Amino acid sequence: MNHTTQPNIKAVLFDWDMTLGAALGNISSVERTAALLRHVGLNYSMEAIEAARAQRQARIEQGQLPGPLAPQTKEGLIVYYQQLLALLDHPQPSADLGEQVYNAYAHLAFVFYPDTLPTFRALAAQGVPLGIITNHSPAIRPVIEAELGAFVSPETILISGELDLYKPEPAIFRQAASRLQIPIEHCLYVGDNLEVDALGAITAGYGLGLWCDRSAQPAPENLPDGVHRITDLEQVIPYVVDGKR
Repeated sequence: MNHTTQPNIKAVLFDWDMTLGAALGNISSVERTAALLRHVGLNYSMEAIEAARAQRQARIEQGQLPGPLAPQTKEGLIVYYQQLLALLDHPQPSADLGEQVYNAYAHLAFVFYPDTLPTFRALAAQGVPLGIITNHSPAIRPVIEAELGAFVSPETILISGELDLYKPEPAIFRQAASRLQIPIEHCLYVGDNLEVDALGAITAGYGLGLWCDRSAQPAPENLPDGVHRITDLEQVIPYVVDGKR
C-alpha cells in the first residue's frame, strides 16, 4: 500500500450505530425495524414493512410525502415512523407513537462489530483521545458509557438528542473537538455515512473524514478532498499511530 503523509492526527472520534456495531447484530434493516416495532407492541410482518418502506420511498420521490428518505434529526425520524405506520395501516400513527418508537431504538441490544474493541484498545494504548458523536436519542448514553467507558469519557460522548444538534451540522463536530481540547484540524472522524459523517466532519474543519464502508461494493472512483474510504475499523490505527495512510 502506498503511504502518503496525512495531517497530524491527534484525536479520533467515531459514529456509533452501524459504524461500531448494530442494534441486534447482523440482521437486515427490515428485520431490525420489525423488532423495533415489536418492542413497542406493534406486530407487523417483514413483508408488510418492506412494502411500506418501498411505498414511502416512491411517494417521496413523486413529491407525495415530505422527505428526506433517510432523516437524521429527532423530528425527522418521528415523521418517518409516522409515515411508515400510516402505510402499515396503523389506526393512529400519532407523533407520540412515533416518538415512542424513536426512543425505543436505544433499548435494542447493541452488538459490536469484531473490529471495534481491538481498534479502541489499540488507540487507547497509544494514548489517543477518543470521542463519540451520534445522531441518537438520550437513551443511548448509558449504553455507550457501559460499553465504551473504559476508552471514552462521558463528556466526549456527544448525543444529538441531548444537544439538539445533528450531524452533518458543523456545530456538533466543532463542539466535540472543543471538548477533547484538540485543535479541530488534528481531529479525525469515522462513520459509515459518506455525506453525514466523513464529509460532514471535513466541512466542519476536521483534518480527515474516514468513511467506513462495510458494503463490499467496489470503491467509488473519486472521493472529496480529505475523505478516505476504509472497510475495517482497524484501518483507522495507522492514520494516528503512523500519521500515514
